[in-house]
Amino acid sequence: MSRCMFIQNVIQAALKIGELTNIKIDNMRFQHRNADVGLENKKSSAPIVNSSVSAEQTEEYGFVAVAAGEGFEELFKEIGVSQVVSGGQTMNPSTDDILNAVMATPAKTVFVFPNNKNIIMAAEQTVNLADRKVYVLPTKSVPQGISAILSFNESASVQENLMEMQKAAESVHTAQITFAARDSEMLEQRIRKGQILGMEDGKVTLVDNDIVTAAYRTARRLVKKHNGTLVTVYYGKEADEGLTEQLVKRLSERFPNVEISAISGGQPVYYFIVSVE
Repeated sequence: MSRCMFIQNVIQAALKIGELTNIKIDNMRFQHRNADVGLENKKSSAPIVNSSVSAEQTEEYGFVAVAAGEGFEELFKEIGVSQVVSGGQTMNPSTDDILNAVMATPAKTVFVFPNNKNIIMAAEQTVNLADRKVYVLPTKSVPQGISAILSFNESASVQENLMEMQKAAESVHTAQITFAARDSEMLEQRIRKGQILGMEDGKVTLVDNDIVTAAYRTARRLVKKHNGTLVTVYYGKEADEGLTEQLVKRLSERFPNVEISAISGGQPVYYFIVSVE
């Protein structure tokens, strides 16, 4: 088991995911019961980001990540991210938003994880604007950002960490399940508004009428294509516990030797974001 996979298991246990079996629905229920209290505590202690504020550089390293969804925000905080910038698909933060987060991070060196290809350029603009060293990892999805941060080694050099974090990010493949916002033509077929779209690493590869079936088919293809051994299902605001349970069950039956878990991402737009490593 890789270091990144091991740390992910530890974090999942800390988040009360429960016994390490293929289906971890007990953890999902625990998260639902405790989300309000935990998130209120997070919000009350979160620093206010303001462009006129430059945090004292008391730490050697700090992290800034872009993510949408209370579950993802909480998870990033759990793994040591100083500032989480709200944003993602359809709601890209500006360079100023990211710069404010960098400046509010109390570190001499700040690593930024845009977690979306459309945000990378805005993040890169902060390199020459901040009063501290900034390095942007061109992560294209939230799972890539999570994996990259988990591979960070404080005893290694900046360049060594950049290489290892990039390698970790590139080892992650992401399935995203969303809906068609309007009628269109794609994949040589006509797509109706409201139909379910399955995306593999940002590219639409299938259309279906059922959320769980679309998620299962898309994730299955990624696992087979990349010989995945660790699958994490991040369920969004519009994916209830029943849908998530169905998806995890189908994946577990199809891949009995693959470790599969489910965590609340709380993300908008995407019913499911599935990480395959």
